[in-house]
Amino acid sequence: MAYLKAEELKPGMKLKSDFINERGRLFLAEGTVLTDHSIDRIRELMVPYISVVQDNDMEERHPEKKTQYEINTENFIKVYNDAHQVVKELIDSVRVGKRLDLDGIRETIGVFIDLILDDDNIVPKLQRIHMADEYTYYHSINVSILTILIGKWLNKPIKELRKLGYTGVFHDIGKCRVPSEILNKPDNLDAKEWSIMKEHPVYGYNILRKNNVLSNDVLMGVLMHHEREDGSGYPLCFKSEEIHTYGKIVAIADIFDAMMSDRVYRKKRPPFQVAEYIADRSFDSLDPYISRVFLQGITRFFVGNMVRLNDGRVGRIIYIYPQQPTKPVVLAEGEFLDFSRDIGISIVEIIG
Repeated sequence: MAYLKAEELKPGMKLKSDFINERGRLFLAEGTVLTDHSIDRIRELMVPYISVVQDNDMEERHPEKKTQYEINTENFIKVYNDAHQVVKELIDSVRVGKRLDLDGIRETIGVFIDLILDDDNIVPKLQRIHMADEYTYYHSINVSILTILIGKWLNKPIKELRKLGYTGVFHDIGKCRVPSEILNKPDNLDAKEWSIMKEHPVYGYNILRKNNVLSNDVLMGVLMHHEREDGSGYPLCFKSEEIHTYGKIVAIADIFDAMMSDRVYRKKRPPFQVAEYIADRSFDSLDPYISRVFLQGITRFFVGNMVRLNDGRVGRIIYIYPQQPTKPVVLAEGEFLDFSRDIGISIVEIIG
């Protein structure tokens, strides 16, 4: 083990132990490989010394070394669990009428951005964490992460990634004002219940505006995340150019995560079926350019990942068609399966 000054750190070095920030939250996990971005963040935090692994240190202390993917996954899960606690406390406090406190969530969004800029395989990790319990909290975290990802793929600067992260995490904050019997109803909502549910973007906008701590871009994104290009959305029935870009981005992240999650009234759908749904809607209700960028970005994550097929076999995604990102090629038990053709087989789960 060696202790180095922040200015002595170099990309490729591994952390010897968990790096806990000044608030006592995990910033980087033991074994994380440092990148230019993570080194810059360490220097910004003015940490005097960092413990890193020497060449033979891992072999001596850890004869069964973890892969970098395992290390990154453990880091992600620790950060995600911290974020869950922060988001739960924030939403519960708003639900009982307390003022919005951004201290914890500001740091959480910053950590999300760091993870996304440093980790090229974050989506499969996210899919492994989905939980049916406390859906509201997990959904808020997932949409925030996905929204930041889309912003990254759209080449947005870090300042905008931060605002997009806030928009994602607060997109459903208005549901705090919707009765729980409507939110948790296992059957279809009746007309009166649906009219109440459709007001949650307005409730959210008003909650955020009252607290006067977030930018207008965030407020507009929260208000418009259910608007649709063809005017079929709510609550304003805006069309195309009337819809704020943040609303368009969150709309796609919201749909993707909701369909990939188990709910009280339906089971989650397979990932490429969800991608097909978004691709189909890009011709009418979703922004076509943002949809295309999202699908190309999200499916790239799955190349090299193992999948379970509906015939029971397990295979590996080996190729994604650039012009058909929802139609992968899978190698399963020595057979190449080209999903751009009608082969009567489907992918039911990505298993890492």
